[in-house]
Amino acid sequence: ARIDDEVTVKRLRRTKSKRTVWLMPENDDYQPIEVDLTRQSCTVEGVSVGVIRR
Repeated sequence: ARIDDEVTVKRLRRTKSKRTVWLMPENDDYQPIEVDLTRQSCTVEGVSVGVIRR
């Protein structure tokens, strides 16, 4: 997702009010990011569908 000018890879969780979304990390070392859509722009840049490990 792109929040203003920064890009992050997270799971998108929508709220019932649709005024706020949460960007949820898979890594416990990072905190969730709350995005107030009335004050910030948030764009989904792409969708991750898998991981390739070697």
